[in-house]
Amino acid sequence: MWKTWAPLRVKIFLWLAFRRRHWTADCRARHGLDAREQCYLCDQATETIDHIIACCPYTREVWHHICQALGRQLPPATPTIHTFWRRLRSLWTGQQQQGLDTFFALVSWTIWKEKNARCFQDAYTTVSQLMPVIKAETDTWIQAGAHGLEYLATRAMLFSCHGCHLQDVAF
Repeated sequence: MWKTWAPLRVKIFLWLAFRRRHWTADCRARHGLDAREQCYLCDQATETIDHIIACCPYTREVWHHICQALGRQLPPATPTIHTFWRRLRSLWTGQQQQGLDTFFALVSWTIWKEKNARCFQDAYTTVSQLMPVIKAETDTWIQAGAHGLEYLATRAMLFSCHGCHLQDVAF
């Protein structure tokens, strides 16, 4: 994780996520604080960092479109971030794994920000609206020097997502 190309705040976010240290509903409840139990993204399950990043239906749909764009099948749902990341990572080899690590950080960070926008700003973005945001952030990270991400992105296959082509929306 620390060798992944990503802004420091994103690396710290992932480090905390892998250690389940984010202030999600389960953490706030353990400390006796009032908290909305349900996930802000799907409103179906208890909000945990593992749920938000690894198994939330909203997140799974985002990753489904991404895996489709990259010519891979989305791995089965897993209960933890670590297992989900390892399964995603196993779909690629070599430099593409480095790109996937960076991409995992980017997508996880983007989904976390979407969760916070829903929580604190009452702002909602659909998956099809989030995909261009991920594409723009991917381009920004590549321009900033994320060479592994660029290597992964250049191997993307064309696909159609809600009527938009890969070059318009995804990676």
